[in-house]
Amino acid sequence: MEETLGMLQDFDLGAQRLSDFFKGKEEKFSPDELMDLFFQGNPPYKVLERLLFFLFDIGVPDRQTGSRALQLRRLRRLWKRIGAGSDLTDSEHELADKTEWLFGLAADGVEAGVTAARASFQKVLDGGGLPEGERSSLVCLIRSEAEALRDRVNWLSENTDPYNLKTMARILPRLRIYDEAVHEGLDLANRQENGEPVGLKIVSFEAHMKEGLFRKWLNKVGKKESLSRLARMMETQRVKKIPTMDLIALGTLCRWTFEAANEKSGPMDWLEKAMACYHDGMFSVEAGDSARILLPALTGSGAKMAGSKITGNFGVKSFPAWVGRDLLTKSFLKGVDEGSLDIKAVITQNITRDSILEALLGNPKVFQKPGLVAFIASTSRSIGLLSRIAKTRTLHSGFANRDVPLALLQSPCNIPVSLLKPFINVRNVPLIDLKHLARTKAGIRRQVKDEAEAYLKSRT
Repeated sequence: MEETLGMLQDFDLGAQRLSDFFKGKEEKFSPDELMDLFFQGNPPYKVLERLLFFLFDIGVPDRQTGSRALQLRRLRRLWKRIGAGSDLTDSEHELADKTEWLFGLAADGVEAGVTAARASFQKVLDGGGLPEGERSSLVCLIRSEAEALRDRVNWLSENTDPYNLKTMARILPRLRIYDEAVHEGLDLANRQENGEPVGLKIVSFEAHMKEGLFRKWLNKVGKKESLSRLARMMETQRVKKIPTMDLIALGTLCRWTFEAANEKSGPMDWLEKAMACYHDGMFSVEAGDSARILLPALTGSGAKMAGSKITGNFGVKSFPAWVGRDLLTKSFLKGVDEGSLDIKAVITQNITRDSILEALLGNPKVFQKPGLVAFIASTSRSIGLLSRIAKTRTLHSGFANRDVPLALLQSPCNIPVSLLKPFINVRNVPLIDLKHLARTKAGIRRQVKDEAEAYLKSRT
């Protein structure tokens, strides 16, 4: 289980692997036994947090996705730039053309159109139907806002200084949150375009376990006194359905209230308080005497202080600054909060972002550190990126990158064999590994296997 909780940051995938773990052990071990063993081991906070977020993972509800999208923050910013005469990219020109029907109006007309779109969306939430023209307008705004946010994410990915690793690490949670918002927005627009009703989310772990097995798991965990608190929290999450990123952010805020008061606490305390403070996208956290201490940390976050309570609305804002760069909660103390920079974690979190990895591969701090380029070669599925590694001598040679040639040969991606063939020799790959490539019956591309066999025959 702890291996599953290691560096994995895809919460839905984590939920799936946990469900597979419990189902695979079902005949020999009861889930309450396994969970009790896990807690008895006093796992580090980060490992425990990851387990909890895998168990509680749930997607963003359509209501919240639509409400955030219809704030139209990105589209309003785009049209302000248009009004200021700023240069636009091709994609921005396309967005401007799509939304000119609204933003080409006078200011009061724009606000009236936005109000009408929100009223249309409320009709959908209430289960009502929309005339075709009204539905098209709503879909256009939700989709265009998601596309505008996607442009912003791409710009951040491409323009973050690859030599400033701390800055790159700091924006990771924002990119992840924005990526999910783009996906949710486009998905909602597509479903609304097809006239589908708004969707109801369920806890990912429950979905992967299937209803009967999940109920059995929850009953057994709930009957064990040491695990009853966890079972109650799971039941709360099934009712409140707090999106994972929102739960992380709110968990951070609740963690701060304990830390500022110098009260001993742990992930279970933070998330239990977060769940209690959340209702239908809104939150109200009692900070007590710690409110004054926390106030500076809330500046610019979008949260409000009302006496000793901190309030906010996830339907309007996502609070990315409250999500740690490891996609867990953040400590209130800045030194602990920032922690030491783990460049491998940066790479892991961005393994599907070719623009960021391309930039990182040009940084000597990356290609001169043993094992990092080999890790990219082993985990990336981008043929363009892998081809660049194969073509660039500094990325596949020297002590730091001695494992890169073998990682490229073992990649399942269709890297041109002409780029891989120069690596098939004992100067680049140990003889024992070449023999393994030639003899293995699965997991190696046929062309690579054939080239390895031909090379070995040439040596005899």
